[in-house]
Amino acid sequence: MPRILYIGQTPAEGTGSPVIILRHLQRLAADGWQVTIIAENGQDTSACVHAGWTIHSLPLRRAWWPSFRDRSEWSRTVRTWLLAGECLRLTSATKPDAVLGYLAAHADFSAEVASRYARRSGVPLTLLVHDEAAAFTTVPREKRRLRRRHRRILCRAHKTWFVSGELAIACGRDADAGVLPPLPGATTTQVGWQPAFAGRPLVYYAGFIWPAQFLLLREIADVLAGAGATLVLLTRETPELAEFVRSAPVRHVAPFATNRDALAHLSTHAAGILVAYTHTVLEMPWIATSFPSKLVEQCRLGAPCAIVAPVESAVGRWAHRETYADFFAPSERVRLASWARDLGSESGWLRRAASARRLAVGDFHPEKIHATFTAGLLRT
Repeated sequence: MPRILYIGQTPAEGTGSPVIILRHLQRLAADGWQVTIIAENGQDTSACVHAGWTIHSLPLRRAWWPSFRDRSEWSRTVRTWLLAGECLRLTSATKPDAVLGYLAAHADFSAEVASRYARRSGVPLTLLVHDEAAAFTTVPREKRRLRRRHRRILCRAHKTWFVSGELAIACGRDADAGVLPPLPGATTTQVGWQPAFAGRPLVYYAGFIWPAQFLLLREIADVLAGAGATLVLLTRETPELAEFVRSAPVRHVAPFATNRDALAHLSTHAAGILVAYTHTVLEMPWIATSFPSKLVEQCRLGAPCAIVAPVESAVGRWAHRETYADFFAPSERVRLASWARDLGSESGWLRRAASARRLAVGDFHPEKIHATFTAGLLRT
């Protein structure tokens, strides 16, 4: 029975990489893998406990360790080496066959620990990379520091998976060096057209909203309203969102406890799905390399899905390569309005849903994604 060790932020329901990790581990466990988690301190491990996995926590420090200074590369090297030693101690009785981690945009400490553990133990390390951290800072020195550190971490991995070819290039790899879409949840029954859509179809944006997105979302809301549809924002409430809802022709739905609950709501109420960013890449630089996990997840519903983003974004380039029919540049308001009007008739709805349905049974199928991931875990 193979064993896998995951080192990093605790896998959990929600958004971002932790839920992607959770899904892969759940599928591995169902296939007979023994799962061990070395989690970051102070996080909710209930999903891992419920799954029956072995869970360890790393010490924050030992009395004899030198003090830690995050801005010091030497201090990071010493501390991550020491923590890798703690991982070796915790797994000495049952050495894993594979190690898993992910290089997060907001933190890279655990990924560095995992890379040092893999180097010291000889166990192959798989790293998932969903965002380019350097894109989230405007300080040139910080960009260089992050890129240098992350390339060092990635060089220690046996296998790296990037969400886009553009992200692979940004990380110093070839465009085809291991591109893997984010793993969606369990197979969702595809929805169908409903007579209620003929009235005023609801188009859902479900996911996090950055402040820079509101300008384009307002324009989209106006286009949809003019075409007889309504934009619904399924997202957490913020002061910026509250102000936006008061002044734009939109509705707001609070987030659900789990992704499964959110998808169930969408399958009942959404005539269409919207994935949208900003007018330009400069407004959100990370969209040049990041790929929207919500697109993979929500295409599984089989409902029409409109993507509104700069053509230079990673999803824009992907849409061009895949000839995705319902991609719209921010200026293509007439085409977007035509898409919205089609949601009101069964024939138009089915025609618009065809692109998402092809992806749901093809490149975005969870079985295909996970099988590709699993095949790279062990050395051959």
